[in-house]
Amino acid sequence: MIADTQTLDRLFGEAKHLSAEYRLRLVQRIIQTLVSSSPLQEPQPLRFGEFGGDEAAMSTMEDFAIAEWRPTDEELDGA
Repeated sequence: MIADTQTLDRLFGEAKHLSAEYRLRLVQRIIQTLVSSSPLQEPQPLRFGEFGGDEAAMSTMEDFAIAEWRPTDEELDGA
């Protein structure tokens, strides 16, 4: 773990010498290594009641309506 930290510190020190453009390119390439290259799956949003059971009785549609944020004009104006 210490070796990883030392390597990271060394790389960070070297990256500080790069121009802003090249630091952004470096970040982009690092991100590309973190994102899988497999095709993206279609998102499947949760459906109300999908995970039914004892916990399903905990929230009702009324609970969701109460929890909704309904800003006033003053709140929308930043007052």
